[in-house]
Amino acid sequence: MNQRTIIRVRDVMKTNFDMVDGLDTVESALAQMAHEDTKSLLVKKRNDLDEYGIVMISDIARQVLAMDRPPNRVNIYEIM
Repeated sequence: MNQRTIIRVRDVMKTNFDMVDGLDTVESALAQMAHEDTKSLLVKKRNDLDEYGIVMISDIARQVLAMDRPPNRVNIYEIM
């Protein structure tokens, strides 16, 4: 018979991630990216009742770079 191996989420999930503040500029957020395989940034909560946000590299490319907006003048909360 064919033995199946069980793959658990904890075995494949990413454990290192970069967090930014919603008021950070896109330029500073990209500079803070510590991991070379980072494709998304988690946005910190503003208070206990708030939720975490997420910004993906594709969001930055589509909403900032493709629209020719200056990354040093666009805040993360505008595109998350």
